[in-house]
Amino acid sequence: MSHTKSILRYPGGKSSLSKFVSHLLTINHLDKGIYCEPFSGGAGISIDLLLSDTVKSIILNDLDISIFSVWNAVLNETEHLIDSIINTPVTIEEWHKQREIYLQHCNDANYSFELAYATFFLNRTNRAGIITGGPIGGLKQTSKYSIDCRFTKQTLIKKISQIASKKDKIHLYNFDASELLTSVIRHIPPNELFVFFDPPYYRQGKNLYKNSFTHQDHVSLYQTIRSFDEYNWITTYDKTDEIYEIYKDLPTFTYSLQYSANVTRLEKEYLFTSPNLAVESYKNIQLYPVNNAF
Repeated sequence: MSHTKSILRYPGGKSSLSKFVSHLLTINHLDKGIYCEPFSGGAGISIDLLLSDTVKSIILNDLDISIFSVWNAVLNETEHLIDSIINTPVTIEEWHKQREIYLQHCNDANYSFELAYATFFLNRTNRAGIITGGPIGGLKQTSKYSIDCRFTKQTLIKKISQIASKKDKIHLYNFDASELLTSVIRHIPPNELFVFFDPPYYRQGKNLYKNSFTHQDHVSLYQTIRSFDEYNWITTYDKTDEIYEIYKDLPTFTYSLQYSANVTRLEKEYLFTSPNLAVESYKNIQLYPVNNAF
């Protein structure tokens, strides 16, 4: 089990790839540059790379206003967030209260602290961190795991303080991924940037994330990514025939990832790379080339 420096638990989160990505940056001479995640979610790799001084700054982006709000609260309402963690009881009664707040605000157009805290609370108290899922231990708390078992207040406060201390090196956006690429990324020199695309899963995305993709959304994202071939990037996906058909013209690998949204298991995933990126297996990530044009 990987120990992430992020404060969010995320289904399909890629924290276990941190050392692999750090190695990619090194062999491509991109360490000390800018690291970007257009689908940040829990941002486990971004936070790890920044706090370890592997990169000079990070770009976080999430179209989901609730996830964006959590990160905005961490960076811009740090003390308010910490005080709320200290003073809020982690109980089933509070879970119901925060769930109602989340449902009231999850489709808002703009940031609010109320949405940020409700999202954070549900993420830490729900099974596998799925915001719309049920609480750890069940509504009747009859499991051996209680609702507060992933809500260790002092650990979370320490993480929040560490991340907030680097706020001047964190650039946060609430864009669609394609808009981020055209509005922000295009203005950064390719030799200063590395992008990790981790879009919603093809098959399970609708069950795990608020903003899931249709097949055409995945195709459109691929087309946008390909317009940035002069940049260095990787894209990860669940291993499906549909995704392979979309991305098969790119260097393609499979690797195994521990996945625990319901039951912990190893799943094979695809990893696609920009045409000129140097890539190799490293530590716990073993890459297996897939027969294609490269």
